Amino acid sequence: MSSTNTAPRRSLHSFDIFFLVVAAAAPLAAVASNGALGVLMGNGVGMPGSYLLAGLVLILFAIGFIRMSPHVKHSGAFYAYVRHGLGPLAGGAAAFVAIVVYGMMVIGSVGGFGFFASVFFSENLGIDLSWKAWGAICLVITAIVGYREITLGARLLAVLLTLEVLILVVLTVAVLAPSSPAQVTFGSFSLPNVLSGSFGVGLMFAFVSFLGFESAAIYSEEARDGHRTVSRALITAVVFIALFYAITMWAVVLAFGEDKVVAAASENPGTLVFRAFAQYTHPVFLVAVQFLMVTSALAATLALHNAAARYLFALGREGMLPGVLGSLHTRLQSPHIASITVTVVSSIAVALFAIADADPLMTLLSSTFGLAALGIIILQAVTSLSVAVFTLKNRDREAGSLLQLLIAIVATIGLGTAALLVMKNYATLTGSLGLLDYAPWLLPIAAVLGIIVAMRSGQATQLSEA
Repeated sequence: MSSTNTAPRRSLHSFDIFFLVVAAAAPLAAVASNGALGVLMGNGVGMPGSYLLAGLVLILFAIGFIRMSPHVKHSGAFYAYVRHGLGPLAGGAAAFVAIVVYGMMVIGSVGGFGFFASVFFSENLGIDLSWKAWGAICLVITAIVGYREITLGARLLAVLLTLEVLILVVLTVAVLAPSSPAQVTFGSFSLPNVLSGSFGVGLMFAFVSFLGFESAAIYSEEARDGHRTVSRALITAVVFIALFYAITMWAVVLAFGEDKVVAAASENPGTLVFRAFAQYTHPVFLVAVQFLMVTSALAATLALHNAAARYLFALGREGMLPGVLGSLHTRLQSPHIASITVTVVSSIAVALFAIADADPLMTLLSSTFGLAALGIIILQAVTSLSVAVFTLKNRDREAGSLLQLLIAIVATIGLGTAALLVMKNYATLTGSLGLLDYAPWLLPIAAVLGIIVAMRSGQATQLSEA
């Protein structure tokens, strides 16, 4: 079943990658959870403005990412970019941290799917299955789709993502309509409100809502037109996510009123968006948005599974992991062994949480995504630093290098600040989880392991000589 050809089929268009990237960010779940928590624990009515600030930093990050993309042509993404700019040992560290990060997000998404599916089908259809059963179903679906050609997953994600975006558009239109009882104000975007309250916490939740957008570069070898396809998808995705989050969250604020939204969030932040739907739309849309929370979690799991599998594929192909992971399916040209590996590891991890009877949201999802948020933002900051170093080294050979260097430096400072905010407020992001509070130590352990593997695999020698 394995192919000796190590280059995947170039079958993805910009829109395919766009759907893969935005689905990984899970817009509906991000607004319903991170957005509501940002209102409650962060800067209140200024949360929509936090999305714009986070988006601006990530757009600067994306510009540097794109500038470097013609020089980085395989699916290692963070690993490849960091290695190219900071050297093979730093690349090895980034590779293993990225494996932990994407693996954690897959596991957490399965827990999220299990929870939302259990609640929806029990309350609306009388199908009373535990989150564990629904989680198993999610793993099976993900395994089947992930094993096959990437375009199948992209098409499915296109449908699921379109539905969750449309349902949020329905709420936004209902709140902003001339006949709406909501009073349209713009306080959410005024600087005093954006900087009010616990601004750092609000900004942290904003950055966390973008998790997964950077995965566009993972698909560079499967893109129809290489880095051009990826560049278009990446910029489109980050601009769309920033504007969509800001406008949707603004509509939620207006739905309750600037003076009452924090109190509404304090009642139960997890139902804030649902209560806005109940107040401003037909009851059928409330049922629809609850169902689409389920499909949003499924879409995120599929997209993150694909990203994790391609990391394993890239590292297997380059000798940093067992070579079998770098093989392709003869007919499907998919990294099927890497995909199976992600499925097996994810299933074992979810099973351990299930055996421990962990809460799927407050323990499973919280611990895994908290760790992933910290890891991703650190990786983004290091990748941006790598772009800055790369630009500095090549400033005499490329036009506009000074501006690009400035952009990369600003992005690095912004992302470094975001990483510090997550570290400082880690307990706020995850809650108190006992032994799992020590999970962040997995990141430096993975980084050290990556450095050791890079040294032993001979990558450092090969690349320093190249």
